[in-house]
Amino acid sequence: MLATRPGRRVADDSGASAVEFALVVPLLLLLVFGIINFGIIFSQQLTLNNAVREGARRAVVNDPGSPRSCDQIISSVKNDLSGLALNASQVQVKVTQSGFSSSNSCGSSFATSTFGATATNIPCKGSLSGTGAIPSLQVETKYVSSIPVAFPPFPTTITLTSKAVYRCEFSA
Repeated sequence: MLATRPGRRVADDSGASAVEFALVVPLLLLLVFGIINFGIIFSQQLTLNNAVREGARRAVVNDPGSPRSCDQIISSVKNDLSGLALNASQVQVKVTQSGFSSSNSCGSSFATSTFGATATNIPCKGSLSGTGAIPSLQVETKYVSSIPVAFPPFPTTITLTSKAVYRCEFSA
């Protein structure tokens, strides 16, 4: 008990901890859910990176039994997608070539399931025809991810991208 002058009342601080708790909890929740959101987005980015690298690697390696066509590259990438809250059907894939010209290109735009008219083209075909340039195949992905726990002032989606460039290893 505090000593006070006669006639003065002592201030009661019994509600102070409730006020402090009310001030701290929103910041704590923002931090916790921010960590959760970052973990999920990071997992999705790692999954995209691994899938695009694997898809590009399979596309450039000389496999006499089945060289990879444009649509097989999409399938290869999508088969390796298994991240948290990642919808594989929404992942877009683009396959381009550099260092050589060929009629076997997949096109220059992103596709979700098929490249259409160029679906059966084999992008690395004819790449080692002695042009002197280093022929390479570039596979890119794009995915619009929804942020699981969105807060009003922050965006609710984020676009994740990944790219892998590999040298073509066959000319069949």
